[in-house]
Amino acid sequence: MKNIFTLIVFLLISSFISKTLANVDLAYRFDIKPKIMHVSLVYRPVSSDSTVFQYGNEYYGGMKDLMKGLKNVQSSVKFKIDAVKSQITFYHPNQTAIQIQYDIIDTHKAEQRVRGEMFRPIITEHYFFSLSHSLFLNPQIEEKLREKMTMSVTLAKKPAFPMYFSFAPQLKAGKSVIIKFSDGMNALVTGASDLHIVKRKMAGIQNYVVLRINEKNPYNLKRFMNYFDKFLPAMNNFWGNLNGTYYSLVASPFLDIKYHNISGTAFNSGFHVKYSGDTILANEEVVTTISHEIMHRYIGAGYVSMGENHQWFDEGFTDYTTWYLLAKAGIFSAEKLDKMVKDTYQQLANNPVKNTANEDILKHFWENHHYEKIPYHRGALFAAFLNKRIKEESKSTKSYQDFLRDLKALAEQKKQLLTVNDFITVASTYMPKAEIENAVQAYIIKGVMIEQDKVW
Repeated sequence: MKNIFTLIVFLLISSFISKTLANVDLAYRFDIKPKIMHVSLVYRPVSSDSTVFQYGNEYYGGMKDLMKGLKNVQSSVKFKIDAVKSQITFYHPNQTAIQIQYDIIDTHKAEQRVRGEMFRPIITEHYFFSLSHSLFLNPQIEEKLREKMTMSVTLAKKPAFPMYFSFAPQLKAGKSVIIKFSDGMNALVTGASDLHIVKRKMAGIQNYVVLRINEKNPYNLKRFMNYFDKFLPAMNNFWGNLNGTYYSLVASPFLDIKYHNISGTAFNSGFHVKYSGDTILANEEVVTTISHEIMHRYIGAGYVSMGENHQWFDEGFTDYTTWYLLAKAGIFSAEKLDKMVKDTYQQLANNPVKNTANEDILKHFWENHHYEKIPYHRGALFAAFLNKRIKEESKSTKSYQDFLRDLKALAEQKKQLLTVNDFITVASTYMPKAEIENAVQAYIIKGVMIEQDKVW
């Protein structure tokens, strides 16, 4: 009976795929329903024998039981599930396309706290949320092969409530989209019975603002759009030319969390935040966090990034640049910027693990907030130091903005992640090379506490 069922699935999916999606490496088909999502996948192996697929991203922490949310796995070939590693191995004797099916259910619980609501799939009667790592199976193959892979996503039928796909904002029921695999694996899918989408075009880029708006919180839309219309143009002017064709800003309330104001994470061409209560822009912390995530449009994402081992740049410089621009745009005062830098200095000075070497931070990142905060604080203070030195060396004829634009130009020219040497090379056009080399080595790599008078 099982073999007959598998054959029927094989024939149905093969027929569906052959019509329009014959050339993609992974063809996904979504059927989104309340409390459950049915996924069908046709995978064209890039090599013979077998392929290991990863489900979830252990980097986010607390995700070791994520496989509990992956149900009813079936395939046209033999497979083995390793729940401890969150991996599935499919055994294919050749490179003929194989068929895979699985369901995703909600596994988040209140006791998982913020991580449970930020990184796990949430599928309820009226709300759907999933980052790519808990939506798609991720083949563990050679990086060069992964870079060439393409994927398609087809929405099988109209979902029970409005949906938003960050990799295809206009995706309709019964339609398909073909994208690079790397773009699909850094994305967000969300939906809700009260989902509200506003489009705003700026400098040729279509921006999608995705909020949950209902009769209890109608004020959020006007407040958020007023902020958006002020901060985004200032950021675009600061950085210069925009990249991409569209951008997504997603905000939705936490379901179970009232003890934490806001958390955010970026994805390809966008970000999302989750907040407590009914009001999005409740206070300065929330404004700063949302602005930080928008800032990842330029820094800490794409090529203007040093990767996960150098969060002092990806997160710390994003923090300081966000404060710098909030003051420049008039959303925060110059005095507020100074206070944020001084508060950050005090927080790092009081951190019991403040002298942890950069290479050791990621090893302990999820252990507690002490390690988690080091890259943010250390990087922000180093950015403030750089801002001060650029002003001094140039007698205020050059700026921190000039430095970041030069760094962005280099990253775009290389079309690769920035390195520490790249950072030093650009910075040395604004200050003595020996000074910036020594400063990076001491304050960033080794973790020596920077002196207060070098920051302000």
